[in-house]
Amino acid sequence: MIRTGSSYQLFATVLADVCYRIYGEVLGTERRNGTNARHHLKDVFERRLRQGKTFRTPALGWKEFTASYWGSFREDFIVDEELDLFIPAMLHSVWERSPGGRYAPTFHQNVRVRKGVLRFAE
Repeated sequence: MIRTGSSYQLFATVLADVCYRIYGEVLGTERRNGTNARHHLKDVFERRLRQGKTFRTPALGWKEFTASYWGSFREDFIVDEELDLFIPAMLHSVWERSPGGRYAPTFHQNVRVRKGVLRFAE
């Protein structure tokens, strides 16, 4: 427990200038008004990514360190292949389920950034 008025510092590894690749999965087979809902939702998802619109700004755990760019890869995008490190603990999720879940944070241990790439998917 942290007492009020006490100094507190948190050691953390933070990734900055991250280029995100965002994926989605559309579930269900319902048709609505003659439209295949899965195709429609896929189109909406891809359109919003192209426009840079997301429900929340992508961040790897700490909202202070959000992405400055996400979407399709640019031709001048260069991966820093010299970057090779372990992150001791990385927040995976905050809630047991979305929406309406209870607070139950889960973490991945010893996450590896190899040749500048962090693969972090469920």
